[in-house]
Amino acid sequence: MTTRPTAGAPHPVGLAHLTVIELTPPQVVETAADAGYTHLGLRIAPASDGERQHPMIGGTPMLRETLARLRDRGVAVHDVELVRLSGTSEVARFEPLIATAAELGASRLLVAGDDADEERLADRFHALAQLAARYGVQLGLEFMPWRGIRDLPSALRVVQRAGVGGVIVDAIHLDRSGGTAADLAALPAAAWAWFQICDAPAQRPASQEELLFQTRQARLPPGQGGLDLPGMLRALPPGCMVSIETPLHGRPGLLPPVERARQLRQLTLALLEQAG
Repeated sequence: MTTRPTAGAPHPVGLAHLTVIELTPPQVVETAADAGYTHLGLRIAPASDGERQHPMIGGTPMLRETLARLRDRGVAVHDVELVRLSGTSEVARFEPLIATAAELGASRLLVAGDDADEERLADRFHALAQLAARYGVQLGLEFMPWRGIRDLPSALRVVQRAGVGGVIVDAIHLDRSGGTAADLAALPAAAWAWFQICDAPAQRPASQEELLFQTRQARLPPGQGGLDLPGMLRALPPGCMVSIETPLHGRPGLLPPVERARQLRQLTLALLEQAG
């Protein structure tokens, strides 16, 4: 499930919507293009009940505007977010989201596992993958310490049991769930989906409330925290997408979106060079 890198680069680098979550999808496209990106991710289905819902599904004016800006600015959608999948989810209800992802040109769909029963979730994941395959879309399963699929081993077991898809590794989720760069190095190349990069303080949060705030609003720019990002980057398979998911909205001194996205891209490229 890796993405072909651009010429001269070992990994393509994309801008995740969460990094500029205050923007609408068309604005994300403009920001990514202005900041020098070739790829981006769009969140068109919310990750939590209180999150903003953009009117993107079903041939809406905003969808048409987004498509026009993608054509005009020459950037591509790598992935679309997200499906909150449980072991009892009705897979058919996600078809409009998958169809929209395909219309946007995305080849990847982010899935969050909301069921700790790995066998049951793997069955639903497999069924969802069969539906998505009809649209040319592949699945990535992201683990998060507060969801049913909490860590890398759990996510790997689900995708291997399902026989489809790959694991999305977010640097902060890997560390906060007790994982390390060595664990990534042992992950089979075929099991990868893509990598989400950010940094964070070395000291782990003492409460789930603090964990959620830090994860959703107060990460650190790559290279400015205590995560072993060089080690993680060295563990990536060739061509693996590096998506910059670095929300900084809960920290002081928030830069305007284009300047923020450009700075984060430069920091990430510097780390990739450092990792060799």
